[in-house]
Amino acid sequence: MHLASICPITMKDKYFYLPTIPCLTALVYMAMLGLGCKPKPAPVVQQDKPPVIKKISFKEIEGIPYTEVKRVYDNGLSFGSEGYQLIPDWQITFLPKDSMRIYSPKLKRFVITPAMVDHGNVVNLAWSWLRVMKMSKDSLVFKVLHVTRIIEDGKPPIFLTLYSNDYIKNVLHKTPAEMIRPSRRDTLFIQEKVKQSKADYSKAFAATTPVTLTSINTKAAVKRQPVNVDPLNNIYPQDAYLSPTFEVTIRKSYSNFDHFMLVVVDENGKLHFIKSLDYMMDDGEQESHLKAMKGIVDGYLSYYFKATPGKTLGITHASAIMIKAIGIAD
Repeated sequence: MHLASICPITMKDKYFYLPTIPCLTALVYMAMLGLGCKPKPAPVVQQDKPPVIKKISFKEIEGIPYTEVKRVYDNGLSFGSEGYQLIPDWQITFLPKDSMRIYSPKLKRFVITPAMVDHGNVVNLAWSWLRVMKMSKDSLVFKVLHVTRIIEDGKPPIFLTLYSNDYIKNVLHKTPAEMIRPSRRDTLFIQEKVKQSKADYSKAFAATTPVTLTSINTKAAVKRQPVNVDPLNNIYPQDAYLSPTFEVTIRKSYSNFDHFMLVVVDENGKLHFIKSLDYMMDDGEQESHLKAMKGIVDGYLSYYFKATPGKTLGITHASAIMIKAIGIAD
C-alpha cells in the first residue's frame, strides 16, 4: 500500500497514526470514534404522581355541634387592608344524608343545608366551596375556595376554624363569645392603621362602627341611604359600614345644587372634602366645580351637621363617607 501521508488524531492525550489514501479515511474513522464516545442519554425518570387525597367523610363527626371561633386571612389577621372585618358566625352540626344544621343570623334560627363532599378534601357546605384542612371531634379548619357569603376582600385566602361546643366548654373552659374576640395582632394592626390615617387622610379606612351625621340646623335634613343588597356580589346589609352613604338637603341655600362627593370624617369629627363622585363634569368647569363642592363641605355641611367619627375596636379614627348634597334655594 502506498502511504500518501500520516494524519495524527488526538484522543485522551495519546496520538494515533492512521495511514490515509487520502486523509479522508482518517476523518471518517474519527467521526466513527466520536459517535462511539457519545454519552449515553440519561434514563427517563418517571415523575412522581401527585398524592391521591382520600375522599373524606363527615360520618365520624355527625351529631357534634361546632362553633366558629376564628375567621382570618392567610396572614392571621381578621381585618383586611380596607378595614373589613371577618366575623366568625358559623354554628354547624353535620347530619346524615349529606346535610348539616347551620344557624342563620338573618332568620335567627337553625336551618338545614347541603353538606356534600365533592372530591378528596374539597366540600360544599351551605353553598360555599371549602377545602378541609383539619377534621377531628374537637376542631375543624376550612380554607375558603369560593363563597356566596364570606366576603373575600380582594380574594386572599381565608381560613375558618371551628371548635366543638364540648371542647370550648369542658376543655378550654370558655364561652364562644370569649373565643371570637379579636386577637392581640388585630389590635396592633388597627392601632397602626389609625396612626397612619391621622398623618394622612388618604389612608382613612372603613370603621366597623361607622360615622353618623346629625342635623343641628332647622334648614338641614339628613338620611342614611340603604345598602343595595346584592348577594351575587357579596353585598349584605351588615356590611354597610364599608361605604356609608348619606343624603343631605339644605334649604334656603345660596343656589340650587346637587352633588355627589367623597368626604373623610377625621378622628375629631371634622369633614374634609376629598373628591367629586359626580358622573359628568366638563373639563373647562372642573376647577370651579370642585371649588364649589369644597365650599359646600366647609360651609354648609360643617356648620349644619354634627359628625360623630367612626370607630374600630373602640378606637376613633378617620374614615370615608359618601354624601349626596342637595341645595334648594327657596
